[in-house]
Amino acid sequence: MDETKEIEIDLRKIFYMMRSKVIFIILITISFGVAAGLFTHFFVDPIYQTSCSMCVYNNPDRITTAQGISQNDLIATQELVETYMFILKSDVVLDKVAEDLDLGSGSAIKSYVSASSVPDTIAFKVIVSCKDPQLAVDIANSIAKVAPTEMAKAVNAGGVKVIDTAKLPRTPSSPNTKKNILVGVAIGFILSFVGFFVYEMFDTTITNAKDLERDFELPVLGTIPMLENVEKGNNGSDSKGSSNDDLPAPSPALLENIQSMKGDAKND
Repeated sequence: MDETKEIEIDLRKIFYMMRSKVIFIILITISFGVAAGLFTHFFVDPIYQTSCSMCVYNNPDRITTAQGISQNDLIATQELVETYMFILKSDVVLDKVAEDLDLGSGSAIKSYVSASSVPDTIAFKVIVSCKDPQLAVDIANSIAKVAPTEMAKAVNAGGVKVIDTAKLPRTPSSPNTKKNILVGVAIGFILSFVGFFVYEMFDTTITNAKDLERDFELPVLGTIPMLENVEKGNNGSDSKGSSNDDLPAPSPALLENIQSMKGDAKND
């Protein structure tokens, strides 16, 4: 019972002390958010992203006839999608793309290119991410032009047909400034709150009589108020020889009460 009461008092004290730190927590939180926004704006380069889409077919005769795709063809074609995406990023394809754009070798653009399949379909997307939006479009469209022939040669089964070509992106895909600011705000709040909370948990400073009762389990019989410089003002100087000009003047009512108390003590 006593332990529970002590814990409750400690938590109440910590909560009270944390209230005095609210302004600091808010300032630190805002500072982290502003810092995250400024860092994102001035030090993180924007990345532009564009894509083209293709579909894979297993039966070459399907594109020259009116026949539909069977279930078996669909399953076989879906298995080919992963193969085509792997070949897409090979040097065989990317070297041709780099040659088409006069960019040297395919290794120069390999980090820009990625591919992802569309679930439950025979289609996949070629995604190009680059700091230069026009270069991203050029690479994606060059892949759409070069890749189908080169991939068909490499696999020697089925083929690829372009569905959509790439378009010039107007806005960067990353970084997300708003998201980064929110992350900075969250980090600032958590760090400041936890920091002040831990500090208050281990702070052993005695701030009032209740702290003495709780920490030492001793009753407080009374407290002495602080009366500063009253006697100094009455005697004219302190023990170090300070002049009256350096001391604040006590109020007349306070001096009258002190003199009255001294007179009563002499009569006793």
